Amino acid sequence: MLEAIIFDMDGLMVDSEPLAHQAWNDVLQSYGQRLDEATYSRLVGLRLDATARLVQQSYALPVTPDQLAEAKENRLSQIRALGVPEMPGLRRLLGEVKARGLPWAVATSSPRATAEENLQQLGLLPFCRAIVGGDEVNQGKPSPEIYLLAAERLAVSSKYCLALEDSIPGATAAQSAGMVTVAVPGRHSTPEKFGLADFVLSSLDIVADRLDELLAARN
Repeated sequence: MLEAIIFDMDGLMVDSEPLAHQAWNDVLQSYGQRLDEATYSRLVGLRLDATARLVQQSYALPVTPDQLAEAKENRLSQIRALGVPEMPGLRRLLGEVKARGLPWAVATSSPRATAEENLQQLGLLPFCRAIVGGDEVNQGKPSPEIYLLAAERLAVSSKYCLALEDSIPGATAAQSAGMVTVAVPGRHSTPEKFGLADFVLSSLDIVADRLDELLAARN
């Protein structure tokens, strides 16, 4: 049986993608631009520095990626202060995880402080065994570094971890780390693109329904 579960956060635990979309649009508005869906779909699952570079290059903005990233995070923090919606089925799945006595962690492309803030808002921070933010690793997803560090902080071998992801870069990272990978595709991804995942399920409720089966899986 697998011994631990590692969650992505944005789009998987919390419905934060619309909030990030709004933050980018609010920043871009000052330059007379608006984030198009094609560009935004390329941002999903990537670390802040990578998304800022992509946005800066896509719209030829007269600022550095670092300045753009800071502006976006400042605006997003203001938006998040009004509340972060959780994804359907999250509480039920965490209840099933708790019932089995399994530790769980978060491995997110977002900065660690953002992850802590989101979990605190949801009342989940005391129950999360470990957190790895995108700002704590040299390479973001699709590199496996985030997931390998999360397993290390859980003191569990990566091959005994179940990873839950909603993005292709994230699923690639988890697979590269040797984890059993479950994709729960977000609104900017389609199930057909997750051929590399061990399982592709449509919701966290279904993950909860099939948790014992998933925990018995091996790469």
